[in-house]
Amino acid sequence: MAEYTRLTSASPDDDEMQTKSQPTVTDEISPRYVLLFSVLMALMAISAAAAFHMNVLSATWKEPQALLRPKDIEDTFRMAQPSPNLDQGHATMRKMKFKFPRMVFPMFIVRANAAAPDTVYQSGPSVVLSQSDSMIYHWRTNSSWPKCYLAGWVSASKDLIAGHKSYTSEGDMTAIEMWNLSTPANPQVLKTMSWNTRPQRLSLLGTVNFTSRETQARLGYLDAQEIKAPTPRVDCLGDTEITVEVVCKGCRLEFEQVFSMPPLGFELMQLA
Repeated sequence: MAEYTRLTSASPDDDEMQTKSQPTVTDEISPRYVLLFSVLMALMAISAAAAFHMNVLSATWKEPQALLRPKDIEDTFRMAQPSPNLDQGHATMRKMKFKFPRMVFPMFIVRANAAAPDTVYQSGPSVVLSQSDSMIYHWRTNSSWPKCYLAGWVSASKDLIAGHKSYTSEGDMTAIEMWNLSTPANPQVLKTMSWNTRPQRLSLLGTVNFTSRETQARLGYLDAQEIKAPTPRVDCLGDTEITVEVVCKGCRLEFEQVFSMPPLGFELMQLA
């Protein structure tokens, strides 16, 4: 009887050779394909970045933004006022019956001309200031208000026109000098004088600004100058004589100072 015999496989060496001869999935992806894939991804990233950049540039070209000048930027700033509640403050002072500064009109206004030192001028309303011309002002007060200061008062243009007043000026009007003079024993002699007979200068009281508020608002370098004290305060309690010489260096000023509204000229201001 024939005996059943199981079929046997090839030898182990043959199986190993067959296994090595079959290609795997990893062997099929060569380094060349990996390199090509990397290059493709890099190109896609560059294309995306370029598209975004071009989109930004196109938006800028469609809506160009003009560069602002320094003056345009300055105009957008909110201008600070030295006293935003000034009108309300004045109303409160009137309600509480506080005393405002009181303006005192000069007793004598006399011209003195260095170019013609012997020429005699009479006291009058005409004011002429130049390199060779100065003006002698004299005030007399008899009041219980203890302090005074000197100021240049220039009303607004519309007010001056309504009051039939005007002035002409050349040069820098922001630093007109006020010199303290010796007052004669008899002030009446100040009604008539020349350059050679004018009183002696004692000291420089300070400088005053002869420009209107509306002019100061247009000139940036005059910001806040109107809130500075024009000259130091002087004692003027009781019977007081004050004589000053008004000097304008590098400028010229002409006007008529008359006792009427609106104010225009150099004034003595009294403080309660």
